[in-house]
Amino acid sequence: MIDKIPPHSIDYEEAVLSACLRDDAQTVIELLSDTDFYRTANRKIFNAITDLCGLGVEVCLVSVVEKLKEAKCLDECGGASYIASLLDAPVVIDINHFCRKIKDKAIQRKLIEECNTITHLCFDDTGIEKIIDESQARLNPIFNSVIENRDSSVKSYRDLILNATDRYEELAGKAGNITGLSTGFFILDYILCGLQDSDLIILAGRPSMGKTAMALNIAGNIGKDDIAMAVFSLEMSKEQLIDRQVSGMSGVNLQKFRNGKFTKEDWVKIQEAQSKIYQWPVYIDDTAALHYREIHRRAWQLKKKYDIKAIFIDHLQLICGDKERTRDREIGTITAALKATAKELRIPVVLLSQLNRSLEARGPGKKRPTLSDLRDSGNIEQDSDVIMFLYRPAVYQEKEDYEGQTELIVAKQRNGPTGMIKLKWNAKTTQFYNIDTREAT
Repeated sequence: MIDKIPPHSIDYEEAVLSACLRDDAQTVIELLSDTDFYRTANRKIFNAITDLCGLGVEVCLVSVVEKLKEAKCLDECGGASYIASLLDAPVVIDINHFCRKIKDKAIQRKLIEECNTITHLCFDDTGIEKIIDESQARLNPIFNSVIENRDSSVKSYRDLILNATDRYEELAGKAGNITGLSTGFFILDYILCGLQDSDLIILAGRPSMGKTAMALNIAGNIGKDDIAMAVFSLEMSKEQLIDRQVSGMSGVNLQKFRNGKFTKEDWVKIQEAQSKIYQWPVYIDDTAALHYREIHRRAWQLKKKYDIKAIFIDHLQLICGDKERTRDREIGTITAALKATAKELRIPVVLLSQLNRSLEARGPGKKRPTLSDLRDSGNIEQDSDVIMFLYRPAVYQEKEDYEGQTELIVAKQRNGPTGMIKLKWNAKTTQFYNIDTREAT
């Protein structure tokens, strides 16, 4: 809809074709496709070069001219004189750089094309949901292709070994055991080595176990280190979450944030806590009933705008999915999509989840959760990298070994050990605290 010549660079195209005629054809074919060329003649010449490589024929001035003659398009390509003139182009030293320039121009042209289509949809007064879905369907493949071009998912062992050596040296230079984001719970960090990039981490438990509180505790501990993150709260409002955070940080009873019966000492503690929390780069979205695709879109925007390093979602059973025949399949679609979000953004995604009610029917002393208690879908276990359960005996009026006894059970870790961490729960401030014991397998 904009009356301008689409982005392109004939000079780069001719320089790359010249490199093909000088024995770089195979390299270029691996990096570009014919649609990346703007000029029709250059596109057809590149097609001829690709065909020659596929046949195992040497790519040179003579073979390309003959191939174009066979295709009866030599004249359309400027004749043999134009092919010969390509050899006068400057010699390309960094062929990858030149190919990337051509690819970037092609992506810009594709974006313009798709954005024009989206603009027409907007003028047609199409429903907003359809416009958003159509926009994502058209633009996401382009974004994904850019990611693949910048950092291809296909790597050889040679590349991986070279990269691994650099990683190992970087890890060796770090102090302590943590290679991911510190949770603030040192035994949990010992087992997980911190929250790892691209991991889908499930934090599950029955109601009143403290799942939201644990998520906020970890988010606050990360925020203290000036690390940006996002919290998608589909259950509680952002005001309730900030009240919990201030209560935990100040030590003031959470009940007072509901009845307003603060003392002078409380106000001093609250203001001191607020001044610290104010600095934390934590972003809360409390929109109810979000679709998993909308969570992905908003997470992508937050990553771009604030460079968030982690996402917390409370909770799985409140996320809207596609209309599937069974709830099991719907949940499976959601967890698979959130795992993809973690991989695409290269950040940990901590997803809270309920457990099956059948757990309550078990006898006294047998209510400690297991993987089979995950609610609604076996895909939760399949798609996750880490699964953790919260268990507090006091919830079931069972005997505590100590006041506030809590077990954080790492029941699954795809790339490391499992184990149980003992913590202490303070119900008045919804805070969990470290206890210096460890059991790991």
